[in-house]
Amino acid sequence: MTATILLITLLALIMLNIPVAFAIGVTCVGYLFVSDISLAILGQRATQGIYSYPFLALPMFVFAGVLMEFGGITRRLMRLANALIGHIAGGLAAVMVLGNALFGTLCGSAIGGTAAVGSIMIPAMKEKKYSASFSASLQGCCGILSSLIPPSLTMVIMGVTGNISIADLLIGGFLPGVIMAAMLGTVAVIISKRRGYGRGERATAGEFGQAFLGALPPMMLPVIILGGIFSGIVTVTEAAVLAVVYAFILAVFVYREIRFVDLPAVCMKVLRIAVPIQLIVAVSAMFAWIVTTEQITQDFVILFTQMTQDPMMFLVLISLFLLILGTFMESNALIIILIPILMPVVAKYNIDPLHFAIIFVTNLCIGAVTPPLGVTLMTAAKIAGIRLSDACRSLMPFLLAMIATLVLVVLVPGISTWLPALMH
Repeated sequence: MTATILLITLLALIMLNIPVAFAIGVTCVGYLFVSDISLAILGQRATQGIYSYPFLALPMFVFAGVLMEFGGITRRLMRLANALIGHIAGGLAAVMVLGNALFGTLCGSAIGGTAAVGSIMIPAMKEKKYSASFSASLQGCCGILSSLIPPSLTMVIMGVTGNISIADLLIGGFLPGVIMAAMLGTVAVIISKRRGYGRGERATAGEFGQAFLGALPPMMLPVIILGGIFSGIVTVTEAAVLAVVYAFILAVFVYREIRFVDLPAVCMKVLRIAVPIQLIVAVSAMFAWIVTTEQITQDFVILFTQMTQDPMMFLVLISLFLLILGTFMESNALIIILIPILMPVVAKYNIDPLHFAIIFVTNLCIGAVTPPLGVTLMTAAKIAGIRLSDACRSLMPFLLAMIATLVLVVLVPGISTWLPALMH
């Protein structure tokens, strides 16, 4: 009964367009009053929620991503992507996919990646007669690659919330991210050929060499991060700090795109991205404590085991559930609300937690581009200068490609677990 009241209250507040952090906080405070529990617990649990050494990696990765964005890195990566595949039919569409994948190895934020790459690629595609709807829907879908390809902020939050190795999660999302990029790129090129969208000129050897050398320094960032983590030289948090130092040196001293007077603006953008996430994590730690105290997880274990004894069917049911919730709830909030509830259920079915976590994040990626919320699609539509409803006209083929990736990730656990096992 308590579980039902809590979840209904929380969902009702969210649907009333109350910010997620405040919706969770109000629900928790209401529970404390009804249960006659001291309000001091609220502050204690909220503080414990973000008082985590691994969680320090999140603002550091945000900082590195913003430095890369302000430092002209996006432009250099787009130039390399264009030199590689810009000459094929539908070349700019393929460049958009590859550019998002490359930027995903630096950014870690789906909305940040969408804004950074979209602001360059969408105007370029419109100039080459690609439809605004096609460009916006493709960018909205490609933007979420930053949530799968390391270093992903979503994976950091998942690791802290679900007590799963962040290093394993980061590398575990790589293959699903590559597969999704390949699916989206294939669909984009096929549609481009059918609609007669043009091809660019093949880059000369000299142009390719210049583009490669220009993009090489930033492409070393993921090597530093993942190489440092899996060699055991640094922890995930220390690797995030190294990423900030490296990005700072590139942006300020190598490319000289950021001046010291620009640093306050950079820091303010970092705060605008990182602080809301940390606020959600803090108040959700209280919600997780309530879930544990009321033994709500046991209710969910009983519910799902009564529905099915088959682990694969459980994963299918959860995926359908997340695909629906993801259309109107923010991804980080879903992780923090549902993971404490679902992980004991996952253990009951003997499902690999890493495999389940990657499935969970892949579902959230699809939800992030699906209206009515569709945050990355909404961002891309704004850049394209069209309404969200107009962007949705070209969405379905790309959405089906993403769902096909999800099906593969669900059916083939090795896609999520092979690389982390290999690294160990």
